[in-house]
Amino acid sequence: MSGLGRFVSLAVFSVLALPSFPQVASGQARAPVGGWTRPQAAHLLRRAGFGGAPRQVDYLFTMGRKAAVDYLVDYESIPDAPRRPAVERFEPADREEMRALSEDERQRIRQQRVAREQVQTHLLRRWWIERMVASPRPLEEKMTLFWHGHFTSGVREVRVAWYLWQQNELLRRHAVGNFRTLLMEISRDPAMLIYLNNAQNLKSQPNENYARELLELFTMGVGNYGERDVKEAARAFTGWSLDRDTGEFLFRRGQHDYGIKTVLGVRGNLNGGDVIDIILARPETADYIVRKLWRFFAGDEAPPGVARSLAATFRKNNYEIKPVLKAMFNHPAFYSPKVVGAAIKSPVELVVGTLRALEIRPVDLDGIVGGLRLMGQDLFQPPNVKGWDGGLNWITTATLYNRYNVTGRLVSGTDPRRRSAVRMMRRLAVDDAELREAAEPTGPQPEFDPMPIVRGHDLTTPEAVVEHFLDRLIGRPISPQRQAVLVEALQRQLPGGADVQSDGSADAIRELILLIVAMPEYQLS
Repeated sequence: MSGLGRFVSLAVFSVLALPSFPQVASGQARAPVGGWTRPQAAHLLRRAGFGGAPRQVDYLFTMGRKAAVDYLVDYESIPDAPRRPAVERFEPADREEMRALSEDERQRIRQQRVAREQVQTHLLRRWWIERMVASPRPLEEKMTLFWHGHFTSGVREVRVAWYLWQQNELLRRHAVGNFRTLLMEISRDPAMLIYLNNAQNLKSQPNENYARELLELFTMGVGNYGERDVKEAARAFTGWSLDRDTGEFLFRRGQHDYGIKTVLGVRGNLNGGDVIDIILARPETADYIVRKLWRFFAGDEAPPGVARSLAATFRKNNYEIKPVLKAMFNHPAFYSPKVVGAAIKSPVELVVGTLRALEIRPVDLDGIVGGLRLMGQDLFQPPNVKGWDGGLNWITTATLYNRYNVTGRLVSGTDPRRRSAVRMMRRLAVDDAELREAAEPTGPQPEFDPMPIVRGHDLTTPEAVVEHFLDRLIGRPISPQRQAVLVEALQRQLPGGADVQSDGSADAIRELILLIVAMPEYQLS
C-alpha cells in the first residue's frame, strides 16, 4: 500500500465506532421525561462534547438527565483503544559528535531537526482532530481542549513535538481527575518548563514567568496576590528543571533556593508543592476555576449563586473535578434560555461538531488543520499564555468567511486538484523516509452523500428532510417561517417531481445542508 493509502487507512475514523445505541421509539424519544427534554439532551451533548447524531441524542434523552450526565462524565467505563500519533521521542544531538562537525554541518543538522519537529507537530494536529471526531468519550476530549487553552504551551516556544504530545496526554489523563494532581504534574511537565522558562529558574537568578502565570492565569486570577508573592513563589520553584538528555523532569538540588519564603502570608522553607497547597487553601482558587469552567461550557459568566455553589462543591471534594462537572451539567441554569444556543462555537467545535453530526469521516485533515488556523484556533499554538479568548473574539470579517468556507467544504468536498498538503515536506530536508511517508498529503474530502441518512430515517417529504437536518445540525427550534423558507428552497432545487429518496435528490439535499450550516444559528451552540 502506498504511503498515502497507508496513512489514510489509519487516519479515517467514523463516529459509527461509538458505542451502540438502543432502538428508541420515536414517541418515546421526543416526549419530555420528568422535565428533561430532547433539546436539553442535544444541548448537553453539544456542550459536554461536540454534538452527535440523532441516535446519540436519543440515547442520552431516554436515560434521563442525571444518568446522561453520569454517562458522559464517568467515561472511563466506555471502551476506547485510540492509536498513538506518528511522533517520536526527542533525541538530543550528541554533544561530542556535534563539536566534531563543521559549522555548516551543524547548521544543516539543526535545520533538519526543526523541519522534523514541524512535520511531527502537523501530524500531531491531524491525530488530535481524528481523535476528537472519533472518540466514544467526547467529554474526555472536550476537557483536554479546555485544559489545552488553560495550561497553554506553544510549538514555537517548545519546538519539540514529543513534549507537546506528552503534555496533551497528561491533560487527557487528568482531565476529570484531581486539580491538585494536575497542577503538580503540569508544574513538572517538560513542555511547560520550556514554555514558561522554569527550566532556567535558578537560585542565583530566579525566573518569575511560571510563578506569575501559576497565580494569575492557572489558579487565582488577577487581584488575589501581590508582586512579592510572585517573587517568593518563583524562589520556591527554583531547581524544577528539565533533563535535556532524557526529556524528563529533573529537580536540580544545587539550583534550589532553600531559604525562608513567604507566599500568600504563609512563611517557611517552601518548595513548589508547598506553594500549590497554599494556593489551593485559598477560596479564590476554587472560585476562579469553576467560573472559567462555566464560561467554557455555558458560554457566559456564572450567576453568583451558581459560582458559589460550584466553588463550595470543588472545595468540599478536595478539588476533584468530576463533582463540579456533574453539578454544573445538572444545574437548571445550564439549560436556561441565556445559555442554550447562545455560545459562539470555537473553530474546533464548529468543525468537529459538523463531522460528528453528519457522521462524516475526516479525510482532508491537512485542509482541516489549515482551516482551523485560518479561523483562529491553531492547535498546539495558542496565541499567548492566556490561551484563546473565545466568545465574540471568534467572529471577525475574515474568520466568518473562513468559517463558512471550511464547513462548506466538509459538505461539498474539496477539489482533488487542491492539494492542501504538508508542503513543508517538499521544501525542507527531512532525512527520514518513514516520516516522509507518514506525512504524505491527505487526500481531498469526498462530497458528503446525504442519501444513506435520508433512506435510513425513511424521510419521504421535503418537510421531513428539512426537519431532520435542522434537528441533526442545530438541535433546537427555529421559527416556522424560516423552516418554511428552507422547505421551499429544497423544493426548488429538487429535480421536477423527484422523490427525495432518489439518487437525483442528493445535490438538492446537499444544498439544503449548506444553507443550514450557513445560518447564524449554526454558529451558535
